[in-house]
Amino acid sequence: MFALNTRPAASVTSSRDPFSLMDSLFSDWLSARPTSTLVSNARIEVSESNGSYEVRAELPGATKDDISVEIEGVRVSITAKRDSQAEKKEGEKVLYSERTHESYARSFELPQAVDSEAAVAKFENGVLMLTLPKKNAPQSRKLAVQ
Repeated sequence: MFALNTRPAASVTSSRDPFSLMDSLFSDWLSARPTSTLVSNARIEVSESNGSYEVRAELPGATKDDISVEIEGVRVSITAKRDSQAEKKEGEKVLYSERTHESYARSFELPQAVDSEAAVAKFENGVLMLTLPKKNAPQSRKLAVQ
């Protein structure tokens, strides 16, 4: 079974807030401001092959330093934070400047635990690629009674 939960970055750490569900239900409906590039264009794809899971997450505008990946057993969490700041050139007088702060968080559970020590993450052309080898399932054995 594969479960995918998407929450704003702030709620990844504080999932016990009883009002967070109501906030998330109405945030998109009531929000009048346009969505950010990082969050609105982020897509994820999970596949399984050759004893491992392959994850592709599109994170346009992010750099590898903006991205964090955490693995805990069957749960994988991907977060990205990006700040944009205008470059000020010498001799230039800035009259107006806009800056943005964007964050993205995606968390999902895989059917089988992942070997976090052997996991590999690559980021190229705005796409994060994770190779997550499956952990060997615990072997059962019969014990001889002495």
